Amino acid sequence: ILVVAYDVLKAIYLERGYQARAIPRLILEKNLYGLDIDDRAAQMAGFALLMKARADDRRLFNDPPQLNVLSLQESKGLDAAALTQAINAGGTELVEAHQLQQLIEAFQHAKTFGSLTQIDHSLLSNLPRLLSIVRQTIQAGDLYAQAAALDVLPLVKQALMLGAQFDAVAVNPPYMGTRGYNDRLKAFLLRTFSSARENVFAAFIEQSLRMTKGSGLASLVTMHNWMFLNRFQQFRRELIEGRTIENLVHHGAGAFEEITGEVVQTASFTLRPKR
Repeated sequence: ILVVAYDVLKAIYLERGYQARAIPRLILEKNLYGLDIDDRAAQMAGFALLMKARADDRRLFNDPPQLNVLSLQESKGLDAAALTQAINAGGTELVEAHQLQQLIEAFQHAKTFGSLTQIDHSLLSNLPRLLSIVRQTIQAGDLYAQAAALDVLPLVKQALMLGAQFDAVAVNPPYMGTRGYNDRLKAFLLRTFSSARENVFAAFIEQSLRMTKGSGLASLVTMHNWMFLNRFQQFRRELIEGRTIENLVHHGAGAFEEITGEVVQTASFTLRPKR
């Protein structure tokens, strides 16, 4: 998804008259953001983007760009009080323990909830300042403070990404019905995505809409059964009332060469706000 988006953005930049050599860094640092629950998948996506950009700018690795492609990290085992003490002892600006506690609580089960994780607005407003303090501590703090800041940094970055809103969101979400839920996931979906709780992919549709700007587009490829099964009736009603289906392709079986049989039948679609 990100590699295709790179090509689209490159064409836009060229059309607008940007210098060709400046475009790769702009795309990687300003335009493309990716989250995955799997560490290796995020690494491979980042590598593919870097190779794509390197082909357009051979000097890119002289000053490597800061990619916005992350794998979600859990916060289990982190202690807010200890981290606060370490960071505050090594820097000039102070962090507040309750902010780090909020951050830690948000990502206790990041490998279970993935990009469905919710970021509280009270935490989100403090994240830019917290990111600045953490980066300063990594650069200038003692070893103890640096180690604490390095534990916090990935949590801050992924919280900022999950709390942001984008012009376009593109997702190929996982598929899992209620029989595959553990108790924690079941309770989370009931609490956070009540009308979309019948399948993880439906929750991702709703989350994609939450992460899209008021004028933005959300495009997904999912299983097709949300379109007609009774248990998705409330979900469909809310979706149609709040959004316009810009386009929809019902692929059915055989859309992906890697998946054989009739079990996984898919649809791809793009949603935009009603005007």
